[in-house]
Amino acid sequence: MRITQTRLSLEELTNLLGLSLECAERACANGLRFDFYEPRHRYAVLLFRAVLDHASDIVALNKATRFGAVAIITRSALDAYADIANLGDHANYWEHLAAADASSWKPLLERASQGKNAVLRALSEAEVLPVGRRQNAQELKALQAKGVEKLDIAERFRRAGLTNEYQATYAILSAEAHNNVSGLQSRYIEWDEGSAWIVDVGQESRHRHYYETACTLTMGEIVIQSAEKVLKLLGHGIAVMGPARLQLEQIWARAQAEETMIL
Repeated sequence: MRITQTRLSLEELTNLLGLSLECAERACANGLRFDFYEPRHRYAVLLFRAVLDHASDIVALNKATRFGAVAIITRSALDAYADIANLGDHANYWEHLAAADASSWKPLLERASQGKNAVLRALSEAEVLPVGRRQNAQELKALQAKGVEKLDIAERFRRAGLTNEYQATYAILSAEAHNNVSGLQSRYIEWDEGSAWIVDVGQESRHRHYYETACTLTMGEIVIQSAEKVLKLLGHGIAVMGPARLQLEQIWARAQAEETMIL
């Protein structure tokens, strides 16, 4: 996974992302043969569908010139790709996803059972709550008996061979997702030699980071590599992604040539 600032136009990169989507959706339309009751397969397909939805959202936002959420969506897609890569490379990785899901529900179900949080009133009063708590406890106990635990984000990326991406790309995108004030100031504060001011609603500063360009390129790569990983896992060929892969490599060659010229 690579990310760079490039002189390539956003329109060209959005077209690449659109082509990546077309190829991936064609793969789905051709029929993904998999065992629905095999968690490894099912989770991979679900995560793949999430990546495709994220990519479609970025295409729509780019066309509407509404870029505020592009970095946030790309972060979520990168997160999903790390799990797709791990599912492809590690047969039992799905158990860690199950542990992460069950672990996140445990405290929520416990708070709902206490009946003290008004926001959780609907869940507290649900007839299925006792059954849900019991199933959640049983699932966690079974996983813990096998030594399976929720993995933290750094470990998930490490196992996927994406440590560099976690320490750089993911960290940058997380700052946007968490509304770090430095990012907000770059996006919404305009200045000149004599003063500074917050731009009008619906506008962004000319000093903003313009992450949408790099994110769109990265998103295209996420779609292509996610599709290839899932297709290989399910025993399918990856030729359907060939046109998008070729265009991606051509764009990366141009981007690297630009960087060389700048240096």
